[in-house]
Amino acid sequence: MRATLRWAHSDLRTHRGEALFLVLATAGIVVSLLLATALFGYATNPWQRVFTQARGAHVWLHTQTPGSSPRWTASSPSPVPGPPPPPP
Repeated sequence: MRATLRWAHSDLRTHRGEALFLVLATAGIVVSLLLATALFGYATNPWQRVFTQARGAHVWLHTQTPGSSPRWTASSPSPVPGPPPPPP
């Protein structure tokens, strides 16, 4: 093991340009993978940030009792997310 490390160290000292290229290429690959991971999170769920900033849904839809007309009504936006108010 010690001989292998000495060999690698001497080889890197001999070929400084190649060693620098190897370090820069590795750093570039790591940065691009981290960036791709971050952007993939936004691509898979584009509305997550808006939903988080809005603290949840602010429009509640209520239906009427069965047998009546299929009309939808929307209540006013609530400042804090919570259970919907009881239907009128």
